[in-house]
Amino acid sequence: MKKSVLCFCLAMVPSIATIFLLIEFFPYTGLGRVVSIPATLFVNATILLISLLITQKFKSRVYKSLIWIAAIPISVLVAIALHPQEYLPSVVTQLREMIFTHTTE
Repeated sequence: MKKSVLCFCLAMVPSIATIFLLIEFFPYTGLGRVVSIPATLFVNATILLISLLITQKFKSRVYKSLIWIAAIPISVLVAIALHPQEYLPSVVTQLREMIFTHTTE
């Protein structure tokens, strides 16, 4: 039980860190932040709890590791996708423009 709780808490750290970074670098959320942050945490907690339940069924560390390697980036991507912007383009669009506009020059 203690190991499962520790594993879940450690898996939530990247998602929570992503939310804090999104709030810092993309602050123009309006009142959407009031709804989106709890919804994001709920969705990410659900993803990670399902991953935890699935990994408890496997004996192999390789399969467990692969599931966690997939689940944690998915939770980070969900956090990025659900972060609202009031009048600017979405966070995904802004990130894509920041990353790829400088590579084509």
